Amino acid sequence: MLNILGAGINYGGRVTDDKDKRLTQTILETFIREETLTSAYKFSTSGKYYSPDPCMHNDYVEFIKDLPLDPSPEAFGLHENAEITTAMNETYTMLEIILNVQPRSSSGGGISREDQITQAAVGIEKQLPPLFDIDEINIQYPTQYTESMNTVLT
Repeated sequence: MLNILGAGINYGGRVTDDKDKRLTQTILETFIREETLTSAYKFSTSGKYYSPDPCMHNDYVEFIKDLPLDPSPEAFGLHENAEITTAMNETYTMLEIILNVQPRSSSGGGISREDQITQAAVGIEKQLPPLFDIDEINIQYPTQYTESMNTVLT
């Protein structure tokens, strides 16, 4: 009944494509089922995501704090390649924007359009800060639900 309410009534008017409707129904059937009321049911193949046994409020908060802050695609029922696809799409979008703002022709003996794009990409890459060690940041600035700044930093 909850699946009908969610997929058919709540999202039904907003989702018009047949494949999207089927996807919505499938996702809801994964998460809204009787088996999810037990801790034996795993929402992901790694077993990180499951419904904990009934407990006190603080226990639920601790359970949530132990979940990864940067969840992998499996948390959303996606294949691990989804993250690669997302990163590639973001890169293509950024490079497309760079291409669109570049002049279409050059005057005289200047560098080619492709070389300008390459130089821009290299310049952007050089300006990027080094990658953060997320685990170290979580230790140094633990997420505290009373401190919004720590949540922003992590």
